[in-house]
This record gives sequence, structure tokens and C-alpha cells, in this order.
Amino acid sequence: MLRTILVPGQPFLDSLKTYVGFTDESSATLAASHALVAPHFGTIIDDFYRTIEAHPGARAAITGGHEQIERLKRTLLQWIDEVFRGPHDLTYLERRARIGRVHVRINLPQAYMFTAVDRIRVKTLDVLRATLAADTDRLRRVSTALHQLLDIELAIMLETYKEDLEAKNRTAERLSTIGQFAAGIGHELRNPLGVMESSVFLLRQRLGQLSVDDAGLTKHLDKIAVEVQRSNKTINDLLELARNRAPRRVLLPAKALISRALNSVTVPPAVAIDVAAAEEVLVDGDPDQLGHILANLILNASQAMNGSGRIWIQARRLGSEVELRVRDDGPGVPAEIRHRIFEALFTTKAKGSGLGLALCRRIAESHGGDVVLEPSPGGAAFLVTLPTQHGPAS
Repeated sequence: MLRTILVPGQPFLDSLKTYVGFTDESSATLAASHALVAPHFGTIIDDFYRTIEAHPGARAAITGGHEQIERLKRTLLQWIDEVFRGPHDLTYLERRARIGRVHVRINLPQAYMFTAVDRIRVKTLDVLRATLAADTDRLRRVSTALHQLLDIELAIMLETYKEDLEAKNRTAERLSTIGQFAAGIGHELRNPLGVMESSVFLLRQRLGQLSVDDAGLTKHLDKIAVEVQRSNKTINDLLELARNRAPRRVLLPAKALISRALNSVTVPPAVAIDVAAAEEVLVDGDPDQLGHILANLILNASQAMNGSGRIWIQARRLGSEVELRVRDDGPGVPAEIRHRIFEALFTTKAKGSGLGLALCRRIAESHGGDVVLEPSPGGAAFLVTLPTQHGPAS
């Protein structure tokens, strides 16, 4: 499933181009041949999806039926158009990496990724041979450039699989470590925290009985209460990560789930929240667990904006999935850490535990879905995808 993957940039692309011999001249050769192949794109794409639908293993990755295939056809048209049109620069690499991430998210086996590209390679070469039969030198140059670029495409997609595997391994190691001590330490800490919480409550009562109005003392009591609450949340998150509790599913409106999450968090008054969720969008899952995901994403967004800004929350059904999106207009997530934010114990916050997003992903996966950080022009955008029907935990 999808991980937030940071594929290396220009040096990575330059290295691939050098290795296969793809030059600016190669790019120009493909661009000059675009008009020859473009009229046949529809035929190539139709053949591609007929092949997928005829193969049980490849077809299993298409869960949204005819509607999803039509969307994917439009995406593939753009993909093959860019293969010839270019430019084959860093932006091109980033778009290709996003495609690789989608393959990871839908659990497309690498074998089918390779053979799918080869199917397009073969059919496109058939078109080139037919249209350039009288110009063998140009046919050779275009064919070579196409082979080189498609090999680069495969290398980029393989990098996304590799980064996903590394992220999974890092997370598994951290979760294994957490599981070894979380339950014991959590129970040990809960007793003294409970005593502190009770003591704060009793002190407030005592001050009220004595009619003592000491702003400084009240401020310190408030600080203690906040820190006790934060410590309890960290313990709860640790225990949830260690338990990996199976979801208790019910069918409920996405709008109700969002309201539940909003009611569970405190957002500064200067943070505006826009909710877009049709009544007919239903979520199949554990209300407490899914509410925890949304609450965590909403809280993270409000904290990132330093108390003022706007958060957009959207729910929609797309094929066989429900999408829950939380987006903000804050500073966003720096590129250099985007690939690590879902790792357990990784945090950039001074008082962060590094457990929140790891737990969000664990919950989404237990529902057969995922949560990812989407590319966005500004702010941060998190997308939670959930199957519309009960599915096995991944």
C-alpha cells in the first residue's frame, strides 16, 4: 500500500539517463514522432485494458469496475502522450514517481507493472514500424529512444517499491520495539498520572473553598493538567499501537464521523473549518478508530498553522472506495521529511511523540485502507482511503 515516498531528484534522473544513453537528442526524437503515434493512442490503450480485464491477477488491482477503468484510460492517455511529448525533466520524474506510488498503494505486483509497460512498448513499436517502414534510420532512432525512456520509467517505479519496502521495514522495527515495552510502561505510568490528575482537581476545589484568586497558581495548575493530558494521550497511543485492535465495524455517514472528530478536538477560534460531505456517503468502519484518524489530522493541521488559517475536510465515494481528505493552508511538510512522517517515533515537534500518524496508518490498514500525504501546491493534504465494504485487514 501507498507510502509517502521521496524519490531522489535530478541526480537520480541524470544517473538513469547516463546509464541508458538517453540524451536531449533522444528526447527531441520522441517529440518529433509524437504526431505519428498520437492517432493510435486509443488503440494502444484499449488493447492494454482488454489485456488486464482478461487476466485475473492483473484485474484484481482494478476494484472500481468500468468507472475506474475509464478514469485510468484518461490517465494512461496522458502518460503515453508525455512519453513522446516530454519534456523529460525533473517534473517528468516527479509525475512518474507519483504513478509508482499509486501502484504501491493498490498493491499492484511488480510483475504486472513490468509486463504492463512491456505491453505498451510492444504495441507502440508495432505502430512505429508500420508508420516508419520506409525510413529505417528514423525507426531505429525512435525505437532506441523509446526503449531507453521506458527503461527509465521502470527504474523510477521500482524506486517507489524499494522506498515503500524500506519504510515498512523501519516502521516494523519501531513497532516491534514499542510492542516490547509499551504495555508495561503504560500501565506503570498511568497510576502516578492518575494521582497527579486527582491532585490538580482537589487543589482547584480547595482554592475555590478558600476563595483564593491567584492567577499565577491557576496558570501552573492549568499547565500541569495539560501535560498530564498529553502524557495520557501518549500512553494511549502507545497501547493502541501495541494492541493493534481489530476494528468494530458499523456503517455510518461520513458527515457524522467528521462531526464526531471535530467535537473531540479543540481548534483555535481563528482556524476556519470547511466540511464537504454528502449525506449519502457512508463509511464502513470503527467509529472510534476512524474518528481518531480524523481528529489527529485536524489537530495536526491546526497546530501547523500556529492558531490561524483554514482547514478543508472532504468526504466522497470514488468507485469502491471512500475518500476522506483533510487539507490545510499552513506551511506544508518539508520535502526532505515527507517520506518519514508515518514512521513510528519520528517527529519534528518539540513536544511530539511521533506516534500519531503511525497510529493513523495502522488504523487505516486494519480497515483495508490507507492514509497518505498527497502532493499539494500549498499546505498539507492527507488522504484516507477506505473500502466501501468489509475487507481483510492488510
